[in-house]
Amino acid sequence: MTDNFFAIINNKVFNTLESRGYTKNKVESDNDNEQAALFTGENDAYTVIYYRDVKHVVLRTCAMTEEGPDNEWKTLATWMFDPATDGEKQAESIGNDFASSLAAPIRKRATPTKKKRKSDDGNADPLFFSKRMVNVFPELKYEIKDEQNGYSPFRGVTFARKFIVPKVNALLSSGNVADIQKMANILSAQYNAGDLDTRSIITMVVLNSIDNEQNEEKLRDKLSEDLVRAWQFGKGFKGKKVKPEKFKPKKKTMAERLAGADGK
Repeated sequence: MTDNFFAIINNKVFNTLESRGYTKNKVESDNDNEQAALFTGENDAYTVIYYRDVKHVVLRTCAMTEEGPDNEWKTLATWMFDPATDGEKQAESIGNDFASSLAAPIRKRATPTKKKRKSDDGNADPLFFSKRMVNVFPELKYEIKDEQNGYSPFRGVTFARKFIVPKVNALLSSGNVADIQKMANILSAQYNAGDLDTRSIITMVVLNSIDNEQNEEKLRDKLSEDLVRAWQFGKGFKGKKVKPEKFKPKKKTMAERLAGADGK
């Protein structure tokens, strides 16, 4: 199944890149833990890698030089895939997600961008984290859409408390070992790749909201060492007030405003 699912994802990626002049390169690796595909263009390259030990499939990119990729790889997306439990439908979903990330070349914006803080190690924001949790809780897909339609920017803390935390507690109480392990892998990966907001949400909102010690024990030994240490530190903030998020409801359209006026 591994080769089959990997081919499904690669075909999705290559179908998107081929029309833009990219070529597919044969990749040989001495590492049995990795399976990789490489796509190169004039200015940049993309690679899809499956890590068998952690069951992660990753889409990465880097710049091209005269000698080939410069190997300064940046991760664009990461998904969990377990050949023992996931099938072609999940592979199709991952391939579509990767392809959508490549659907159009990224254009530089004229507006100034926020400088990255030195302590901000990752680039996975709260919205990205919430979307990855869909792998465990599919119903989050629709709740994320409703949140995005109603508020701007995405209220990461509020959304996690309202929708993610109850599902986490319910899963831990159910004792479903396979899904708990999948959730633990996602939490660990997203903590590692996340920005400061995402890391805070994972530790001080999600993990600190687990409702009893028994459920904590079900999860703790499945998390990465870095996340366990951060969680332990974050427990010092448990019960303390956190400054609420600032957000603004999305503006109504002209039609909606007129309809409201007619109803008065």
